[in-house]
Amino acid sequence: MKSEIMNLFATPVVRYSIDRDFFLSEMKFLSGELEQPTKAITNSSSSNKNILISPEMREIREFAEQSLAHYFKTIFNTSNKVRLKITQSWLTLTREGESHHSHTHPNSVVSGVLYINLGSKDGINFFRNEDSIWYELLREQETYHNTFKYFIPASVGDLILFPSNIRHGVSAVKEPIERVSLSFNSFFEGELGRSEYSNSLTLELK
Repeated sequence: MKSEIMNLFATPVVRYSIDRDFFLSEMKFLSGELEQPTKAITNSSSSNKNILISPEMREIREFAEQSLAHYFKTIFNTSNKVRLKITQSWLTLTREGESHHSHTHPNSVVSGVLYINLGSKDGINFFRNEDSIWYELLREQETYHNTFKYFIPASVGDLILFPSNIRHGVSAVKEPIERVSLSFNSFFEGELGRSEYSNSLTLELK
């Protein structure tokens, strides 16, 4: 019996790399922003939610913007005069024994995570939307088609971009390190839709 599996409507997750070590001035700034972190659900975050607008982050912001523009051009490939603009950006601190709970990013189109410091065999978990699955079956073996969790490994300097509505999280840190990542959200700025279809919309973000 012949068969052919055809995967429909892929979820675009892209890994970029900054391809350099972080500057001493960048690391000093980031460390200062985490001197008094804000307690989150299962780890901590910076109280500053606009990390990337700081002068010390200029080159990192340019790298994030260039990566986001490439993602938008490659994945969305639109003729509309619109772009993705970074909105908020913040640091996440996860210590040994802590994790990052499963979550999504509301009010964002594409989100990014830049890894500043992390352990060995570290990365990010993405989760299938189980709310739409109305049955339960035991799996003899996990495959690309039936798995509920997909792990993407990462290294220091990697930037992972993904649709903001995809549920994701981080497993418990098992090493005596401070796991630090810089996350950001984005939203449309410019023209959406078509005036002849009465769905034209122009957005300008502050």
